[in-house]
Amino acid sequence: MKLWFWISISVLSIALTGCASPPLVATPLPEARVGVHSFAEMSYLPLSLNDAKTIRFDADTSPVGRFPDGLGVYAAFSIEQQPSVSVLRIRTWASNEWLPLATILKPYVMFLDESKRVISDVESFKGREGVSFFAGGYKEGYFPIPRTARYFIAYSASSESDRLVLSSANGKLWAIPNAYSGKIEVRQELLPQ
Repeated sequence: MKLWFWISISVLSIALTGCASPPLVATPLPEARVGVHSFAEMSYLPLSLNDAKTIRFDADTSPVGRFPDGLGVYAAFSIEQQPSVSVLRIRTWASNEWLPLATILKPYVMFLDESKRVISDVESFKGREGVSFFAGGYKEGYFPIPRTARYFIAYSASSESDRLVLSSANGKLWAIPNAYSGKIEVRQELLPQ
């Protein structure tokens, strides 16, 4: 009888442990992970006009830099000067379609000039929600590219920053915790004339 009691307690414990959800607040990135001390030290990938690049950030392996908001993971790009006004479109996806358990990488963007000096730092990601057939729901924001910008850095907001608000299928609003892991897509586009 005692054996069955302990077996049932063990099975119940294992079942309840499997129901535990991961913590929704990201652990701050350690200072020791900062790999560059200036924007000039970063590696920049080229981003052509109308070319979309998807970046999958990982809190454990992606490069970490120091930004005005605090430490964040980042991806740096070089862009060409355009004859007319262009914008940078950034999309980000929640980690889970069930929003009560979702986190999101909230992207910020910093534009740099030819000498890799900051000319614009946008720590605001207000945008609209959309749906991609293959990738699911996303949040999308547009940032005007300054005419003198030759580089930009897309980086994560700190875990303590204001949360993005997403709406579920039934219209309920959820404040989604910020994460250092996640997927974003960047694309440079011309403004329609």
